[in-house]
Amino acid sequence: MFCRTVPRWSLSAARPGARWLTDMASTTSINARLKLDLKEAMKAKEKTKLSVIKGVLSDILYAEKNAMTGASFSRDSDTDVATLIQRAIKQRNESVQSYAAGGREDLAKAEEAEIDILAAYLPRQLTTEEIETHVTQAIERLGVGVGGGAKAVGLLMREVDISPAQAPKSKVAEVVKRLLSAM
Repeated sequence: MFCRTVPRWSLSAARPGARWLTDMASTTSINARLKLDLKEAMKAKEKTKLSVIKGVLSDILYAEKNAMTGASFSRDSDTDVATLIQRAIKQRNESVQSYAAGGREDLAKAEEAEIDILAAYLPRQLTTEEIETHVTQAIERLGVGVGGGAKAVGLLMREVDISPAQAPKSKVAEVVKRLLSAM
């Protein structure tokens, strides 16, 4: 006659939503994953991961406030957030080179650990060969030749259907210029 109720603490201990959270990781925005991982890093007291995530979230907030004055930025746009993360990775790569040149291997390793943390939030990055495939397909579609110059580069950059989250635009532009000059 009495209905046995399950205490609330036992449901949270079993964490029935934990599977949902891991399944959700592929469908949520990068910003939402950063916020979830921020909480987890706080609980686990992972100082490096915590500082990296706080830095990225700070960059997102700054870019969003800066967007009010001109360029558009949305924290819910994976492309915009991925571009910020790529920029942070590029800065850290430059730091690794500087530290290695200065003989500070300990600091270089710390920066590389931060790069690994940041790279986990990016979608799979295209290899140079995959970018070349996309660019050659665009060249064939448009029929662009050597004589196009900067105009051809701009035309191809607009036509190549590579998301900035999958490959930095500078890398795509480098491949476009190299393939156009090789023709």
